[in-house]
Amino acid sequence: MTVNVTETIENARFGGFQVRILVMCGIMIFFDGYDLLSISFTAPEFIKLLAIDRSQIGPVFSAGLFGLTLGALTFGLMGDRLGPSRTFLFCCITFGVFSLLTPFARTLNALFAVRFLAGLALGGASPISIAIASNYCPRRIRTTVVMIMYISLALGQIAAGYTYGFLATFGWQTVFYVGGVLPILLAPLFYLWLPEPVEYMVLSGVSRQRIAAVMSRIEPGVSFDAGSDFAISPQDRPGFQLYQLFQDKRAFLTSLLWIVFFTSIMAIYFYNNWIPTLLSGSGLSQAEIVAITTALPLGGIAGTLLISPVLIKLGAFRTVALGYLCAAAAMIVLSGAGVSFGALASCIFAVGFFLIGTQSALNASSALIYPPSLRSTGVGWGFGIGRIGSIISPSLAGILVAMHWQPARLFLVAAIPTLAASAAAYVLMRAFAAAHRLRSNEVMAAMHDADNLVSQQQ
Repeated sequence: MTVNVTETIENARFGGFQVRILVMCGIMIFFDGYDLLSISFTAPEFIKLLAIDRSQIGPVFSAGLFGLTLGALTFGLMGDRLGPSRTFLFCCITFGVFSLLTPFARTLNALFAVRFLAGLALGGASPISIAIASNYCPRRIRTTVVMIMYISLALGQIAAGYTYGFLATFGWQTVFYVGGVLPILLAPLFYLWLPEPVEYMVLSGVSRQRIAAVMSRIEPGVSFDAGSDFAISPQDRPGFQLYQLFQDKRAFLTSLLWIVFFTSIMAIYFYNNWIPTLLSGSGLSQAEIVAITTALPLGGIAGTLLISPVLIKLGAFRTVALGYLCAAAAMIVLSGAGVSFGALASCIFAVGFFLIGTQSALNASSALIYPPSLRSTGVGWGFGIGRIGSIISPSLAGILVAMHWQPARLFLVAAIPTLAASAAAYVLMRAFAAAHRLRSNEVMAAMHDADNLVSQQQ
């Protein structure tokens, strides 16, 4: 019996096995968000510890983000070649080690180094998480489920804020100890419970017995055995994955996707990195600054949950284009909010609702462009190009802070790349729809030719 594993997974029911995969993938995305705000909240502490000017902390943010960029670009390729789950496990342990080392940095160069290496590991883990989750989800709910899984990024950001707030009596370093120990302790569970994607196992020549065991957990009601011949869809073929991102009419789609990632992540990381530092001299209390900062990921959670049904009705990339447009409008309103706690918290929540909620939709939707064998690379390079924007954003903001720009003007600047993301997403929506129609026509033509050939033989 020949079993097409791609078709089986895409049409399978969504059960407990898939939920467990999503939870484990979501845990590393949680640490991505946790680490991002850990360094943001502790930035004032490092400024005092290292006796540096406030504007000099921008390159520290960029060092971690540069690591995230290289990690997404390199580990995505490694995931498609060495195994996504195996690469994921390596990233998990490496991040934990360098998170633990962060509070021990006593020079600016040492802080640059540990932030870069921690970011390098996290940069690989997040896109690989999306690729693994996408490869195990049924097609009919894939985008929505992966989008909801990405709520864990915002949960990580919230956890960092309240870990820093409630455990400050034990020292600000505690936030990094928690972020380092947990992924190391969870690594054995990832090793035992997170199998490689089935398509990867088929391409790698893994034994039929192992593949049958995983397939039986995906579809418990169907009998699979080691005698089955496991196959994959024709488009899911091995090769040099980076080059394939631009094959089969994907060049324009890939280029547009990179533009959307670059501009949107530039805006997100501006807000994530600079809110606590910009508000530290505003007269607000530390508790109010924590509450305002965590309003951003809280808005992201609400946005993700409420935008997902919109995505189903309007379509993936149409929703992304509209969401970023609304995010830019929220930023414009924020620039006029003044220093009132209520106004700032409300406006930051609105920015998070549209900006982070829409980013979750983009992250999940990006997997739709690529076949399973290219998802780690495709999503990873989308993240990687986006991380380049995240590197530029904090350093650019640091320059503007040094020029004594007020927070209101800085909050407004982030609306520019957000509007660009909206425009690029709209073009991507049109191009993706056209490519989908073309593929459907090609499939119909091939089926028609096959029917004609059968008729002639008869």
